[in-house]
Amino acid sequence: MNEMKLAGKVAIVTGAGSGNGRAIALRYLQEGASVVIADMNLAGAEETIALAKESGSRALAVKADVTSEAEVEQMVAEAIRHFGGVDILVNNAGIVAFTPFLDLSEAEWDKVHNVNLKAPFLCSQAVAREMIKRGQGGRIINITSVEAHVVVSSSGSCQPHYNSSKGGLHMLTKAIALELAPMGITVNSVAPGVVETPFTAQGLKNPDIRKWVLDRVPVGRIAQPDDIANAVVFLSQDESEYITGSTIFVDGGWTIA
Repeated sequence: MNEMKLAGKVAIVTGAGSGNGRAIALRYLQEGASVVIADMNLAGAEETIALAKESGSRALAVKADVTSEAEVEQMVAEAIRHFGGVDILVNNAGIVAFTPFLDLSEAEWDKVHNVNLKAPFLCSQAVAREMIKRGQGGRIINITSVEAHVVVSSSGSCQPHYNSSKGGLHMLTKAIALELAPMGITVNSVAPGVVETPFTAQGLKNPDIRKWVLDRVPVGRIAQPDDIANAVVFLSQDESEYITGSTIFVDGGWTIA
């Protein structure tokens, strides 16, 4: 039997009720971690626990709006109450919108930035404070996107609000990595390309869209949520302690092509 890579660790994964977040939470549980599965959709979070089967005793579903400071603080408090602390935070919760720039409303701009940028700030700050109190260091991992680095034109929109929110998260990763490094807390990001999730499944059923994506991926396949989870688990281990402020691209070569 393989040794569990995260035995004894406690993680919070936001947006873990489906897609990439669910895959990350399930991998953490398989690797021996205790996991707070946070999501606006409590039923989705509970379904993730049900999928974990024998690992369910180490999983806690929490309904949390991570754009709310009060709910973030409550989420962290629940993690401490149930598991004694937090070793790992994955800021995975995010939204995508496709409104063209000239039609983009202030409300939609604010919503995308609140979820994709403000929420990771709030979660990272709350968790880092607890990590510093414990004095055992920790890991913060932000799920950004290739669109923090390149502009992808699709559906008649270049998604300026999504690009700028993920670009901001990319730089937030670097800034807080520098500040938290002396406390033994590493901060890194994982930048996926297109991933086959429930959110993208409908679009990827269209042969033209699928071909458009595959034409841009040198490895010749579309990413699965487990591909993202693999990179996140690597950054969560003790062996990654000398890596901080970095980005792992999990895009099949999209950004180099």
